[in-house]
Amino acid sequence: MERKKYECQICGRMVHEDHALVHVKADEYLIELIKKDHPQWQEKDKSCPKCIAYYRELVDKAEI
Repeated sequence: MERKKYECQICGRMVHEDHALVHVKADEYLIELIKKDHPQWQEKDKSCPKCIAYYRELVDKAEI
């Protein structure tokens, strides 16, 4: 059976369904950072783990 692919709404990469994150389980600051850089992004959109990790790292470095 072929696995479905989805486009990451942050970076545009194609990711397999099992690697796509449907909802970011993070605080509001992380979500605000993503929306600032990508206004079209919505929490319900699928995003790849690399993009979410990038924004989590930004939050961690900011020590907020």
